[in-house]
Amino acid sequence: MDTLLLRKHDRLEKIFYYMIAFALIGPTLGIGTGEFRLTFFRIAFFVLAVGILIRFIWNKEYINGKQNREFTTIYQVRWFGAFFCFWLLYALISLTWAVSLKDGIRYLIFLVMMLVLTFSFPFFIRTYESLWKTSKILVMVYAIIIGYAVFESMTFIHLPVSRGYNSELVSVVTSVFTNQNDLATFITLALPFLITAIFMLPLHKKYKWFLYIGCIFSLYTLFATGSRSNVMFALPLACVVLLLGVFFVVKREKWTKQNVAKSIIAVLAAIILANAVGFVLLTDKARAANNAKLASIFGFLGDFQKGGWDAEGEGVIEGETGRSATVRKFLIINGLHFLHNSHYLGVGPGNVEPLMEGAPHVDKKNIHNWWLEVLVNFGVLIFVMYMALYFWLLWRLWKLASLKHGASTSPVVRWGAFATLSSLIGFFFGGMAPSSCIHYTPMWITLGIGLAVIGFGELERKKQAIRGSE
Repeated sequence: MDTLLLRKHDRLEKIFYYMIAFALIGPTLGIGTGEFRLTFFRIAFFVLAVGILIRFIWNKEYINGKQNREFTTIYQVRWFGAFFCFWLLYALISLTWAVSLKDGIRYLIFLVMMLVLTFSFPFFIRTYESLWKTSKILVMVYAIIIGYAVFESMTFIHLPVSRGYNSELVSVVTSVFTNQNDLATFITLALPFLITAIFMLPLHKKYKWFLYIGCIFSLYTLFATGSRSNVMFALPLACVVLLLGVFFVVKREKWTKQNVAKSIIAVLAAIILANAVGFVLLTDKARAANNAKLASIFGFLGDFQKGGWDAEGEGVIEGETGRSATVRKFLIINGLHFLHNSHYLGVGPGNVEPLMEGAPHVDKKNIHNWWLEVLVNFGVLIFVMYMALYFWLLWRLWKLASLKHGASTSPVVRWGAFATLSSLIGFFFGGMAPSSCIHYTPMWITLGIGLAVIGFGELERKKQAIRGSE
C-alpha cells in the first residue's frame, strides 16, 4: 500500500512540475474558445487537483490524523492555509452584495486557482531534491521567456497574447505576457533569485556564468520594457534589500577585499553590458522612446497633482507625460470611493471593474494596483489580515536567511529565503504595474516558493533540535 501511494505521489509531483512551468508561460500555450481560454496550465491544474483529491480519499490514514502532521512542510505554514480558507469564505459571502455576480464568480474562480497554486509549493516541496528540481524548472522557463523577449525586441515578432500583435505598437517587448509591465514585474520578481544564487549557492563556475549572463539580458529586457514602476522603484528597492541584507547572510570569511572588488566589478559590468546590448539590439526609435519614458518619472509624479482629488467630472485629464498618471490617480480615488460606499466591507470579488466603467476621469476598468485590488474588492478586514501575514512571511524568511537566526540552516534554504524576501519587498512597487494580479502567476508562484522555503526550513530546524536532544 505504501509503495502504491509513493508511486501516486511521484506521478502527482511530475504533474506539479508541468503545472508551474505552464503557469509562467500562461495563455501563450492555449486554445481560445470565446471568453474562456483552455490553457495547458488549466489542464495541468485540473488533473493535479483531481489527483490530490483522490490521494486524500485513498490515504485515509492522513485524514484520520494517524500520521505525525507536525513533521510535514505543510504543517509549518498552516496559518497561511487557514487565512486562505477564510479569504475564500469571505469572498463567497461578499458575492451576496456584489453588483455583478458574473464578474464575482469569475474572479472567485481565479482566486481559488491561485491560492491552490500557491499552497501546492509547500505541499510538494518536501526534500532537497524536489526543491532543486523546482528551482531548475523555473530557471529554465525563465530563460525561455527572457530569450524570446530578446528575440522579440530584435524582430518585432510578437506572440498572439501580446498587445503588440497585429497593432501599431510594434516595438513593445512583452514576451509571453500581454503587456510590458507584466514582463517587467516578472523580471523584478525573478532577478533576486538569480543574483543571490551566484554568491550564496555552491555552484559550478559554468552555472554561475549562465546566471550572470541571464542577469545581463534580464536587465536589458527590463530597460526595454520602459516600465517606470519596476525600473525606478521595484528593482532599486529589491537591490537595496540585497545590498543591506548581504552583510547578515554571507559569512565573514568570504568578506575579503578580492571578493568585494569582484562583486563591484561584476555589478558595474552587468549594467554597462546591459546598456550595450540595448544599444546594439534596440532600434533608435524604440531606445529613444524607452529613455524618454524612464526620464519622465518626475513629470509622471507631477501629473498626480493635476485634476484635483475629488471623484467628480467627466473625461480623462491629460498630463505632461500623457494620461497614464492621471488615470492611475483617479483609479485609486474612485476605488477608495467604492470602498467607502461598501462600508469598508469591500465591493465583492472582481467588482471593481464593473463599478469602474464610466467612473470619473478614467478610461480603464482594472485598478492597476494589487494592494488596492485586495482592499477595494475584499474590504479592510481581509486587507489587514493579508498585509499582516505578508509581513509575517517576510519576517520568517529573514529568520531563515540571516546567520544570526539561521546559522544552522542549509545554504539552499537560506538562499531561497533571502531571494524570496528581496523579491517580495521589491513587489511593494512591482505590484503597482500590472493591471491586475489575481491571475498574475509569477507573484503567486513567488509566494508559494516563500511558503515552501519556510515549511522546509522550519521542519529542518525541528529535526536538528530532535537530533541534538538525543
